[in-house]
Amino acid sequence: MTIPAISIRDVTMDYPTPDGVNHVLDHVSYDVAEGHFVSIVGPSGVGKTTLLRLLTGLASPTGGEIHVRGERLTSSPEGLAVVLQDYTRSLMPWLTVAKNISLPLRRAKMSRSAVQERVQESLAEVGLTGTERSYPWQLSGGMQQRVSIARAIAVRPSILVMDEPFASVDAQTRFDLEDLVLKVRDDFGITTVMVTHDIDEAVYLSDEIVVLHGKPAAVRDVVKVEIPFPRSQMATRNDHRFAELRTRVYGMVRGLE
Repeated sequence: MTIPAISIRDVTMDYPTPDGVNHVLDHVSYDVAEGHFVSIVGPSGVGKTTLLRLLTGLASPTGGEIHVRGERLTSSPEGLAVVLQDYTRSLMPWLTVAKNISLPLRRAKMSRSAVQERVQESLAEVGLTGTERSYPWQLSGGMQQRVSIARAIAVRPSILVMDEPFASVDAQTRFDLEDLVLKVRDDFGITTVMVTHDIDEAVYLSDEIVVLHGKPAAVRDVVKVEIPFPRSQMATRNDHRFAELRTRVYGMVRGLE
C-alpha cells in the first residue's frame, strides 16, 4: 500500500474564547498523494488557513492526527517550504534578492559556492536571472512573489504549502504565476497544498480540490480534477470540464449543493 505524502485523520481544532470555545474544524480527513497538487477551498472564515497552520506544524490539533509520509506530525516537518500571500512581509526589504533566497540555506551544511549556485538555479527556475543584486522593493509585485517561490524551492522541498499566494497580484501576473507553480511542481516533483478563494485557480492547478464547509468546518467533498496535464490558460479554461467543475465547486462552497 502506498503511503500518502500527507494524511489527515479526524482532525478537530478548537480555540478558547471569553465566551467558551470556538469550534473551527470538525473531524477533517483526507490524504494527499505524493506529487499531487491539492487546493483547499471554502467560504471566508471557514478554517482553511487554520488547517494550513496545522499542516505546517505551527499549531497542533485538539483532536485527530496528521502524518507526513507515515510519521506523526509534532513539529514543522523536514522538507517543507511555505509561500505566503503577503510577499511584502515575507521578504526582507533590506536584503538583496540573493540574500533573501539564501536565508533558509543557512541551516544547511553547504559551502558558500554551493549556496550561490543554488540561488542562481532557483532564480533561473522562476525566470529572474540577473536580479540577484536587486532589492525586493525595486521589483514588481509579481516579481517579488517569484522571489518568494525561488526562496521556497531553494531548499529543494518535497512539500510546498501556499496560503493565497497570488491574491495580491493582477490577473495577468496571477496566470503567469499559476503556470510557474505547475512548472516548479513538475521540475522538482513537489507535493503541493494551497489555500485559495479563487475557484477557477483551484480547478486550473489541482489534481484534487478539498471543499470545506460548515461551522465547524468539515470536508464537504474531495473533487478530482480529471483534466489532463500539461494545462494551458486558454485551452484548459475553455474545456467544458473546466466549466463543469467550477460550477460544481462553486455550488458546494456557497452551500447550493
